[in-house]
Amino acid sequence: MDQIKIGKFIAQLRKEKKLTQMELGEILGVSNKAVSKWENGRCLPDPSLYGPLCETLGITLTELFSGERIPQEEALEKSDKVLHEVLQRNKAHKVMDLCANILITVAVIMIFLPILNGFERTRAILTVALGLFSLLVGFVLKLLIWQTVQDKRIENTGMGFSSALTVLFVAFKLLGYIDWPWIWVFSPLWIMGSLLLLLLGGLLVVAWIKGRAQSK
Repeated sequence: MDQIKIGKFIAQLRKEKKLTQMELGEILGVSNKAVSKWENGRCLPDPSLYGPLCETLGITLTELFSGERIPQEEALEKSDKVLHEVLQRNKAHKVMDLCANILITVAVIMIFLPILNGFERTRAILTVALGLFSLLVGFVLKLLIWQTVQDKRIENTGMGFSSALTVLFVAFKLLGYIDWPWIWVFSPLWIMGSLLLLLLGGLLVVAWIKGRAQSK
């Protein structure tokens, strides 16, 4: 499915119906920003909105996924093509999810394998590093699937790096390569969490000061 083509088709039909993005969003129960994302080809509507959207725009689901009006004589052929593309897309998500699960499972095994088998230091560090890399790739795949399906965007807050660093410290602690107290083993998490709380507090204080200034 061509998301750019579908988006332009939605925009064209909306304008033909003399609806603004805000008005279409209100009919479907979404924001005008969501409608803008569809029309810019950044994402597709949530599957629960396919029916109401098609009804509002006066088109069929096949026409929506094709991004164009379809003559009656071509409807059956186009429907088969669209169904095949939808199934292929779902199949790709399932394959990615399976790969992610395998990578995460292998990562957990690799991280704790040196403890169970008593690897020497260099081999243990390499094994744990590869395990952490596999874990990161697995979670990235999971996140990509979730973002695609749910039409969400995750902003980088630094917690991902902190979590990975914490896992590394825990592994080294269990392997006996560091003798830090546990509070310092988990320091990347609580330090980053504290910084985020301070930042949030600072933003709230600034917003409060601006509100007081505007009310005077």
